[in-house]
Amino acid sequence: MPGTSPVTTPARERTRREIVRQAMDLFQARGYNATSLQDIATAAGCSKATVLYHFSGKPAVLAAVLEPAAADVAELVKAAAELSRADAQELAIQSFIDLAVEHRGVVDVLQDILPVIEQMPEVGKLVTDGMQLTQYMAGSDDPLEHDLAKFAINGLLGECRHSGERTDDELRRLCDIALRRLLRRG
Repeated sequence: MPGTSPVTTPARERTRREIVRQAMDLFQARGYNATSLQDIATAAGCSKATVLYHFSGKPAVLAAVLEPAAADVAELVKAAAELSRADAQELAIQSFIDLAVEHRGVVDVLQDILPVIEQMPEVGKLVTDGMQLTQYMAGSDDPLEHDLAKFAINGLLGECRHSGERTDDELRRLCDIALRRLLRRG
């Protein structure tokens, strides 16, 4: 029927999820730039054409890999927008810690693409939300506070990349102490 969307079958959805899962593993292990669509297809047990059926290209696969973390960051930014500056800073600090620990694998992928992330329209909303999160974490309009927030975020994301070195609780404690020492509280 004209105007109706195609039906997504369970098999197609399973294939799509497997492509995303394998892409995440490969991006994390090898890096985004060192992983080809053919690598993803081989790991997912399908053809490159099947990957391209589900995604318009490697940047679209990347966007799907980042989607759960991007949705969490968007939700955090939306919630912080409704709070006072001090409450938004507290929410941003605590939630950032939880998200960084929960999405450790995504942190690996992000660190690999950070130098070119602003050139990737597929993840533009994540970039915008990340910049807004930084402002909430800074807790003020002071450029030094903003730079400290960026410094803290980058340092803690780097620490989160080494998932085998600390337990989740140890990492949460480290992040909490570091952020609270670096960032002025409102």
